[in-house]
Amino acid sequence: MEIVIRVPDPAPPEVLSALADLMARIGPGATVTTDAEWTVDRAVKLLRDTNARTLLFVEAAIEGEGWVDGPAFRAKWGDGALRGPSQSITKAIKRGAEQGHWSPGITPPFRPTTPDKDGWSKTGGYYLADGLLPIFAEAMAILRGKGTSS
Repeated sequence: MEIVIRVPDPAPPEVLSALADLMARIGPGATVTTDAEWTVDRAVKLLRDTNARTLLFVEAAIEGEGWVDGPAFRAKWGDGALRGPSQSITKAIKRGAEQGHWSPGITPPFRPTTPDKDGWSKTGGYYLADGLLPIFAEAMAILRGKGTSS
């Protein structure tokens, strides 16, 4: 039998606690599948939990139609400009999962490319995952006060 329970995002802590208790009583045959998709609300929460350098990185991805060109970004913001944004995002994802904002299994929104041919151990750039450009563009507009939260 399959039972679907829908709760608001993020789920209230008391609901999560009750579900955890229920799952423990059911035993090992029970499984939980959580929604692990990015939404505008989740992207706003993620971006609010990062830093200014990461916001520049996300803005570059939006301006680049989902692509951050590593050499161009470094030329504009300095050689070390790409050190940190992906780590900041990874840590914010972990904190958000711990706070119940999204599933721990949510896919990170950015994916690095192969190393830059002109820079030892430097990535050539980052891609924003398919379908996430409008989500992160709207989230950034909300953060900048130019959009509306749903």
